[in-house]
Amino acid sequence: MDLKPRYIKDRGYEVEDNFVTSLEEIDEPIAIKIAMFIQNNLTDISPNNFTTYVLGGVVHYFGKPITFAVEVMKTHGEYITLTDLSLIDMDEYLDLISLGAYIKIRK
Repeated sequence: MDLKPRYIKDRGYEVEDNFVTSLEEIDEPIAIKIAMFIQNNLTDISPNNFTTYVLGGVVHYFGKPITFAVEVMKTHGEYITLTDLSLIDMDEYLDLISLGAYIKIRK
């Protein structure tokens, strides 16, 4: 079954079913914090027709850091596509930071 990606008009994101499913599997308050973090901080990425990017992020929930990785892609079209999301441990997040593959907080 081939479903079309969802489109978030205001922010210019397309959202694939794997991303939505992964987000639904996380506790709702944490999922909302992660979604808001991505919406507020994910900036434009370079178009590449051949690969996806894995970017790390961290949100805090009652003082506890929750680290995650989001898989994104951008072809030569206009929008970033959010393809997958997973919770990761702090070591994996730090590895992504050392590679420069993390979502930087916009001020």
